[in-house]
Amino acid sequence: MPDAQHASDAPAVTISPVPRDRAEGLIKLDVLVTDADGKPVAGLNRADFNLFEQGSSQKILSFDAFDGQGSPTEPPAQIILLIDTIALPDLLAREERVAVETYLRRNGGHLARPVSVFSFSDSGLWTVAHGSEDGNELAREIEHHDFTVVRYNVGWQAAVPNMGPKDSPALSALKALGQIATSERTVPGRKLLLWVGPDWGIEKWIGVYTQPAPSLLVFDTVWRFSDLLREAHLAFYSVMVGETSPNLLYKDYLTGVTVPRKASFMNLDRDVLAVQTGGNVMDNSQDLEKQIESCVREAGPFYRISFDPLPADHAHEYHDLKVVVDGPGLIARTTTGYYDEPYYSVNPIPPPTLVSIAQLEQLLSASHGKPDADLAKQLAGLALTERLSERRLKLLDAIASGKRARQELRILADSSAFLDPPAEDIPKDAAPGRNAQQHMLSLASRYLSTTVHKLPDFFARQTTMRFQETPFYQAGGTGIGYQRLHVVDHWTTTVRYHNGLEIVDTGPPKHKPNEGELVTIGVFGPALLGVLEMIDKQAGLTWSRWEQGERGRVAVFHYVVPVEKSIRPVWLCCLPDGDGKQAFNRYSGYQGEVSIDPESGAILRLTVHTDLQSTTPLARSDIMISYGPVEIGGKTYICPLRSISIDRARTVRTLALLNESFRSYGPYETMLNDITFDGYHLFRSESRILTGFSPSD
Repeated sequence: MPDAQHASDAPAVTISPVPRDRAEGLIKLDVLVTDADGKPVAGLNRADFNLFEQGSSQKILSFDAFDGQGSPTEPPAQIILLIDTIALPDLLAREERVAVETYLRRNGGHLARPVSVFSFSDSGLWTVAHGSEDGNELAREIEHHDFTVVRYNVGWQAAVPNMGPKDSPALSALKALGQIATSERTVPGRKLLLWVGPDWGIEKWIGVYTQPAPSLLVFDTVWRFSDLLREAHLAFYSVMVGETSPNLLYKDYLTGVTVPRKASFMNLDRDVLAVQTGGNVMDNSQDLEKQIESCVREAGPFYRISFDPLPADHAHEYHDLKVVVDGPGLIARTTTGYYDEPYYSVNPIPPPTLVSIAQLEQLLSASHGKPDADLAKQLAGLALTERLSERRLKLLDAIASGKRARQELRILADSSAFLDPPAEDIPKDAAPGRNAQQHMLSLASRYLSTTVHKLPDFFARQTTMRFQETPFYQAGGTGIGYQRLHVVDHWTTTVRYHNGLEIVDTGPPKHKPNEGELVTIGVFGPALLGVLEMIDKQAGLTWSRWEQGERGRVAVFHYVVPVEKSIRPVWLCCLPDGDGKQAFNRYSGYQGEVSIDPESGAILRLTVHTDLQSTTPLARSDIMISYGPVEIGGKTYICPLRSISIDRARTVRTLALLNESFRSYGPYETMLNDITFDGYHLFRSESRILTGFSPSD
């Protein structure tokens, strides 16, 4: 089938084996289930889980169970052990390090899973090793201070101008957490971060900042940390050192902050983050080794579920989450909430006004004398409810004489290419009988298996008009307004058809959108191979209707190809996961229509609508190709005249957080390619013998 690809300029893209499509939501949660004794529980299935968002039942789109030891699709759960000695007396700091070393040397130093060790002190963030299962070696490196610097502490000015000369221990800790979490955001799999050290003292910062700008700054930090920790699949464990009695003030801040004016640094307290990420606040009445052991035990069996967000009314709208598991004494711990965004919805913001072709004609008739810019702006807010044919478009172009208005009409026509035609273009003739339908399909099979393959080698001019929308986005008090589909590029190149192969001279466009480009390929021979297979196998094709075509009545058949029989991969570059070069690459089911000339069997129109079960990250990938008679070398052939490709995919945005940045999902964006083919001529070489010519000596 023809393909449309949403590509980026990344120099190297990782393409994994193509699996079959499955439903998968934007928000993914790692869920730990424990029994009455606090032990992780394995063996549960999807039916055992109930997800609630804002108190209402939410549909779980995907479910996976993992043992924590690793699988072909999931790495082993990772333990990150951080030794925090900042602002800690030397004697207590040494006792903390010795306790960690003693734990690592247990069982002869054989660790059940990889452990990464960090040291956090007044001099900055340091690392000992990454992913080692040799506890003795890790303990020796801690003992001999064999560290490698990750990041020195920096002052307030780097993140918050004019707020003071030096970081507090709390801000230093948050920066260290941001550094670790940002790095782990690029690594797949679940992580348990065990923060071993004294209280951050973050409650001392309550009420210090009362101006709107600092409150907004704190709120931005809160929701960005929430996004980062969830997307990094990082569960935070607060292992307290040096406190004789627990500080329970954090329990007043477990509910996510909803508006900037209520934001407090206490919303970023380590114990608050521990609860909100599905980790735990450890009981410091136990010795340090037992606390660490209790945390590591929770790296065992866990579950991952996903869902699609509810519509949000405003940016950074907090939604609380709760997972309930059926079974006596079973408790589920997971992310307790997330910040929803208006653009998480696949629908455009603002939604267009729906009009029929008749209403569009009335609008244009009444706009006589209106300035081109004003009419174009009015048309830009519309969407058609029925297909606008090329014939009708030419008539409307004659009314809307301005260049910008005509461009908006072209966008309306292209966007409607996959809709049914208006009622007056659907003849009332009765559907043909089964034998008549089979006869038309037999003619189409003969046409596809003989006539198409007899096409001569030729050249054609391919003109591409690329349209793109600017999606709505708002963060940090600033926003980008929504701009509907508009022209971003236009170029002409040459396509060559040789021995049944389509070869395109892909001269670089004058401009490439920041998020990538939509590439349409395979509209000549490959586009029709799937149709021929369906006809020959007598599968997937059913009668739909008659249509009035440009040159007479056309028979329209509908087809459906389920995902298990699909030959159509959908591909999108790139996802924010990992290093940002991982492509979304899956087979998906698809359906569409085939329009056939009932007299010759020629294919006159083909549509492909991809059945994307997931709203992440590709919501739409559709192609329409219209065919018609062209003259090549004095003979008439049926060849492509126009191709419309539409993709709607989620963009990738970069969020800044305390001198760090990480990729996250951004708004949906529609891209549309309008491609016309003309200038067909034979591919051949000619030579002449010149007489009366003598080369000079």
